Amino acid sequence: MVSKTIPYFNLRKIMNSGQIFRMYEPEAGRFVVFSGNKRLELCQHFDDSEKGHGTEIGTVEFMCSQKEFDEYWENYFDLKRNYGAIVQTAKNHYQKVKNSGAEFLKKSCEYGADIRVLKQDIWEMMISFIISQQKQIPSIRKCIEALCERFGEKHSSWYGFPTPESIASAGPDGVKGLSLGYRERYIYETAVKYLTDGISDDKLRTMPADEVKKYLCSFTGIGDKVADCVALFGVGLVDSFPIDVHIKDILYREFVSDKTKNRIEKNIANDISHKKLLDRLSYSDYMQIINDNFSAFDGVKGIVQQWIFAYEIAK
Repeated sequence: MVSKTIPYFNLRKIMNSGQIFRMYEPEAGRFVVFSGNKRLELCQHFDDSEKGHGTEIGTVEFMCSQKEFDEYWENYFDLKRNYGAIVQTAKNHYQKVKNSGAEFLKKSCEYGADIRVLKQDIWEMMISFIISQQKQIPSIRKCIEALCERFGEKHSSWYGFPTPESIASAGPDGVKGLSLGYRERYIYETAVKYLTDGISDDKLRTMPADEVKKYLCSFTGIGDKVADCVALFGVGLVDSFPIDVHIKDILYREFVSDKTKNRIEKNIANDISHKKLLDRLSYSDYMQIINDNFSAFDGVKGIVQQWIFAYEIAK
C-alpha cells in the first residue's frame, strides 16, 4: 500500500467528471479503477468526506506496491502536475476579467479545482468515446462493461479492457448484441485500422497536437469531439478542448455577447430547438470563442475545460 496526502485531488469528483467510465465507488470513500488489464483499489479520507475541495488535502491510500505506483498510477492520476498553479492562474484571470463568463468560470474553478485530468490508455479512450456518442454516462458504462465481458481478459471477478486483436479477430459481427447500434461498425473498423496502420502510443505522445488530431480523425467514427477527448484523456495533450453539447451550451450562454446572440438568433423560428440554435455556430466558431476567453490558460486549457464541464453537469 502507498499512502499519500495530495492537494487538489478528489476521487469522487474525478469519477463523476465524464472523463473515465471504469471507475466505481462500491462504498463511501473506497474506489476501484480499471485501466486496460490493471485494477486498483483506493481509499480517500477527508476531515469532512463530503467536502474535499481543492484547498483541502485528503489522504489517499493506493492498494498497490510502490513500484506499480511509481511506474503507472502516479502518471495515470497526473500527480506530478502543479494544479495549485493552475488554480492561481484562474483566480488572477476571473478577478480582472469582467465579461459575462467570469462568474461562471469562478464557480467552475472553485468546484473543479480538485479534479485532475487522467492520462488513460489511448486505445481504451478511442473505443470508450466512440461508444459515448449520443449516450448518457450510465449507458456508456454498461456498454463498455459488456464489451469487456465479451472480449476482455478474465481476472477472477473482473475483466480487462478488450485488445484490438480480440475485437478484430471476432469479425464485423462480433460486437453485435451489446446495444452499440451504429457504433458496432465503428468499433470493429477502428480495431482493424489500429492493428494494420496504427501509430504506437509512445510515438503518438511525441507528435505535434495537430498531427495527433489528424491521425485520430482518420478512424471511422472519430470526429473533432472524440479526437479531442482522446487527445486530452489519453494522449495527455492537456491543451485539447473537447466541444460537446454541454460545452457548446456553456460557451454560448456565458461567453457570447448579447450583440452576437441577437445576430445569430435574428430571423429564426421561435420554436427552434436549443440544440439546433447551438449548431448554428460551427466548430471553428466555438474554437474562436475558446481562444478569445481562455487564452490565460494556454497549455492547460483542457484541464479548465474539464472543470467547467464537471461543474455544469453537477449543477
